[in-house]
Amino acid sequence: MIRRILIVEPEPKTAQELFLLFHSEYGRFGRERCEPEIAKSVAQAAEQMQTINFHCVIMDVELPEMKGYEAVPLIKMISKNTPIIMTADKNTLELETKVREQDVYYYHLRCFDRNELRLAVRSVFEESGKVKMGRKSDKGAAKSILLKQLALFQKEEGD
Repeated sequence: MIRRILIVEPEPKTAQELFLLFHSEYGRFGRERCEPEIAKSVAQAAEQMQTINFHCVIMDVELPEMKGYEAVPLIKMISKNTPIIMTADKNTLELETKVREQDVYYYHLRCFDRNELRLAVRSVFEESGKVKMGRKSDKGAAKSILLKQLALFQKEEGD
């Protein structure tokens, strides 16, 4: 089985490192092969999620349009049952509280070993094998709402 991972990461070097980490994971997850894809923004992630059913989303907390924890509800409107792993370079109590309020699958701090992130993804794959993934919501409506939310957020940031 092919497992698709969407990596939402604006930093090209980090995105490439994660891509290579999971692209080379064949054999580490049993017979399953990973096919990671990269999105540099929430808008790009939403576009990719319109056509591809991802088994897992790895999303950075620092995104161009908004914070990753603010993007979680928007991503879940497109694919409500896709597990989201949030990543961050630094942590504060306030940040961790905001991330965990969004009911993400796992919160990974990059200062820890990458093996921890691999184990979280493996856990997603194991659970998705046991639990049937729900159907995606109306993609067109979700995309429209997402674009409106992004426009409002960008307008607020400009004020």
